[in-house]
Order: sequence, then C-alpha cells, then structure tokens
Amino acid sequence: MTNTSAAFPWKGGRPPHLPCGPGDIAQNVLMPGDPDRVLLLAEMLEDVTNFGRRREFAVVTGDFEGQRLTICSSGIGGPSTEIALVELGILGAKRIIRIGGMSSLVAEYATGSFVAVNHAIGYTGTASAYRSAGGKAEASPRIVTGLVRAAGELGLICRSGRVASTDSYYLAQDRRYRPVDDERDTAGSFIDNYRAQGAIGVEMESETIITVGGAIGLETGCLLGIHGNRATDDWLEDYAPTQRNLLRIAGRAFSSIDWELRSRA
Repeated sequence: MTNTSAAFPWKGGRPPHLPCGPGDIAQNVLMPGDPDRVLLLAEMLEDVTNFGRRREFAVVTGDFEGQRLTICSSGIGGPSTEIALVELGILGAKRIIRIGGMSSLVAEYATGSFVAVNHAIGYTGTASAYRSAGGKAEASPRIVTGLVRAAGELGLICRSGRVASTDSYYLAQDRRYRPVDDERDTAGSFIDNYRAQGAIGVEMESETIITVGGAIGLETGCLLGIHGNRATDDWLEDYAPTQRNLLRIAGRAFSSIDWELRSRA
C-alpha cells in the first residue's frame, strides 16, 4: 500500500506514531516504559542515533557489546504498548524484550532483584483483543532461559515466574486512590486474587507485550526489575542502577540468541 489511508496511516514508509522510519530499527529491541529511560540507557550504547521523541515514544539505535540494538519506549499500559509493538514489527523488529519495573507480591522477591516473565495473567483490554487473533500470554522460552542465564553470568538474581498485568495503577493494584486524609481505603482484594492465580508480581505491560507480540509474529519476553514489594511494603528509591542492569542482562541474552541463530545457519 503506497497511499496513506485510514486503515493504514503510514506515509513514505514511516509510521504515524514512532519517530523513525525504514532502516532505523534493529532486529533486537528493548522496550522500557518511560521515554526518559531511553536516554538513560542510550548512554550505555556506542554509535548511537537518536531519532527523537513523539508523544510517549522515544527511539534510539546503537551498538551494545558489538551488536545492533534499538531501545523504544512503550508509554504506560496496553494501548500505547500495542502501537509501539505493531509499528516496530512492520519496521523490521524480530525480537522484543520489555524492560521495566514491577511490584513483587511475595516477601522473598526483594527489591533490586529481577524476574523473567514466563507467563502473564491479566485484565488488560488490548491483550484480550489480540487473543482472538491467536496471541497467548506465554513468553518465548528461549528468551526466558537466556535472561535467567545472562543474569547469573553477571552475578545478578533473576527468577522466572508468572506476573499479573492490569490497566489500573491505583485501584486494581490495591493502592489508595482517594485523598490521603480520607480514612476509607481500597478493598484490598486484587492482589490476593493475583496471588491465588500464581502471580509473583504485578505491573502494567507484560500481558500486552507477550500476547500482541505472539499474534503478530514477534519473539517476545519481559525482564522486570522489582521496584516495590507489596508483601514487605519496601520501595526502591533509586531505580537507575536496576534499569542499567536490565540492559546488561537483556543485551547479553540477545547476544546468546544471535549466536545460536548464526550457529544453526
């Protein structure tokens, strides 16, 4: 399709949302939520091209330990994450790993450690729509294994596990959503429900990443740094070291996958 249309609003091969075009995107992509984290992580790359920012989407491509890598922010929640995934896929991405934060639901998963998501349960509308197109909330086993192995090689703690994703940051994560001086509180039942379904953490994008990615033919996974622990009420004040370690772990996992693919060729 060469002409812009309502059904496919691209122009000159450029997407309507991401600030980039043909040839700008590497096959391996990391997706943090916050566009400011794209710039934080770009400092760890070499030969970087910064394509700028449009809305919640910031995009850079550079070299990390000898491999080409794109970092693209997803924004918060399912709708903006779907937009980034679809446009990245059309632009040539093959493998995408979400790198972001989550709240642990169990005391033994401490802040500052990591989880490689193997399955996501959730209440996100975007993922529900893509399930009808064949998407399943199951991460690529190769990516999960690669993330856990890479973390171990770097001396970092990373477990695999199931997480819950929700479109709600406050109510559906049992946070206070009324004024602080209001004595009423939430019912506190959402987290108990997630735990009952085997979730060890809660966040907002993994179900969308894995389900949409699977439906459109991408190999996907999620590596989450634990920013908060709802069992102990601990909160990680300085997240920058955790974010940088997310890149180190995921970058190494991508390298091992690329080596595996080359050895099979």
